Amino acid sequence: MADFLLLPPRPTVGEEIARLIRPYLPGVRVSAADCVKFLDSLVAATGKAFLVHREELPDEDGVAVALRDGFGAEPGDRIVHVLTGRPGEPRVAVEEFLDAVIVG
Repeated sequence: MADFLLLPPRPTVGEEIARLIRPYLPGVRVSAADCVKFLDSLVAATGKAFLVHREELPDEDGVAVALRDGFGAEPGDRIVHVLTGRPGEPRVAVEEFLDAVIVG
């Protein structure tokens, strides 16, 4: 079973994390891009989770279809939707990946 962490676009997430870290590292340049790379490395180290940003998914497909076709999601995996909320307070919704079927 894998977790697909579906995050907002990179610039949004990176700047949110950078804004949190900067007060703890005065005088150190903390960029949004550095923070996204840091998150990528943390998730990659787990070996069982995948970080997916919204801009990586095609607009024409549903999330489940895009994760199955583009990232290898399969039944039993989880999709963890992380949505922006107030600064420092993301909203999270978790759903189990069911076999995505294209209807139409």
